[in-house]
Amino acid sequence: MSSFGAETHEAELSPSEAGILPPATARANLITVSAAHAVIHGVSILMPLIFPILHNQYGFSYTQIGLIGTASGLAGGVLQVVFGYISRSIPRKVLIGVGNLIVAIATLLTSTALTFLPWLGWSALRGIGGAPQHPAGNSILTDSYSENRRGFAIAAHVAGGNIGTLLVPIIGALIIKTFGWQPALIVFALPGLAAGSAVLLLTREPPQPAEPPASAAPARSQGSGGIASLLAPIRHRGVILVILASMIAAGGRGLGVLTKYLPLYMIGPIKLPQATVTGLYTLLLAGSIVGPLLAGRLSDRTGRRPMLLVCYGLAAAFTLLLPLVFGSGAPLVVMVFEIGLLGLVVYCESPLLQTYLVDNSDPAQRDAAMGWYFTLAYGVGSLWDVILGSLIDRSGSFLPAFFVMAASYLAAAALLLFIPRERRGLHGEEK
Repeated sequence: MSSFGAETHEAELSPSEAGILPPATARANLITVSAAHAVIHGVSILMPLIFPILHNQYGFSYTQIGLIGTASGLAGGVLQVVFGYISRSIPRKVLIGVGNLIVAIATLLTSTALTFLPWLGWSALRGIGGAPQHPAGNSILTDSYSENRRGFAIAAHVAGGNIGTLLVPIIGALIIKTFGWQPALIVFALPGLAAGSAVLLLTREPPQPAEPPASAAPARSQGSGGIASLLAPIRHRGVILVILASMIAAGGRGLGVLTKYLPLYMIGPIKLPQATVTGLYTLLLAGSIVGPLLAGRLSDRTGRRPMLLVCYGLAAAFTLLLPLVFGSGAPLVVMVFEIGLLGLVVYCESPLLQTYLVDNSDPAQRDAAMGWYFTLAYGVGSLWDVILGSLIDRSGSFLPAFFVMAASYLAAAALLLFIPRERRGLHGEEK
């Protein structure tokens, strides 16, 4: 059955496969939640266009720029497990909608920042506002769609967010060049107000899986409430290994260190014209839409781990090629080819790992598991920003940073080999 045509056959599926919401309502949820995701990504992608200005005109070091990224990731990341947990008692659409409003306010306040400490503080607030998006958004979509559509739904959520990343570079660069970086922040804060309001007003909250009864099994009764329920997911070997893999791979993550430092590399040591950098940056981010959709759909058929291993291997290879291609003064067409292929594979890791995590989690513990995933993978994992920034400052070169990025992918791939076999595939068969 084609993933895109699954709604027309909904009546043929068993109750466990059919999903909780009607297809039209599930699609509406996907649109509003993904729009909110797009806003958060869009603002995050705007920042790397401003970072060269902070470095060149305001004297921010690469370490300080890394700290700004870490502040946003760490402040928002450590709260994601909390939002994943409280989403069982507070409507998830409220968490997402209010979070988007906070992101908009923080972006407006960042436009007033002229020194390092205000940038650090407002970046942290922006991270806090974006914290509910992943655990609560993935949870809504997981409960809105059937199991054999889950890979597509989560990948579409990620790709929908990445539409924001694709639209921002050209528009943002034009606004920055014409009016300055502060008006650009004000302009990009406005969609957050609209998206937050749309989620609050238009998203339908699907029912969540019930907690297992305390008498069902001793192992499950330990996770039936309170702190025990919050800790229960990280007692599962598969969940722990998925989270560890993502924390390690954060050292080269597409929507992370690579997105932050690649424009600085192209503008700084390589000295490419701003228009060329904007075009290559946009091409890279185009892969964040195509890559996750393609990999997510293929993973529904072939399994998560095989696709992850392929994506990790290719991401490491093309990351290592970056300094070889750009540092050798290769023709622009070669740069385009390298960036285009890198973009296709470097953004696949996150949605595939998220789906892998859902596959390995107890349904009643899914929200808490996603909260732990984003807290550790994107919270603690954001420390890579300042580690790589400090490495660049100390070495005076981006080359060691690219080697570390590639190595992080290969180390994460090695961890996947120790994860137990996936429990279910596209139609419920064991893999």
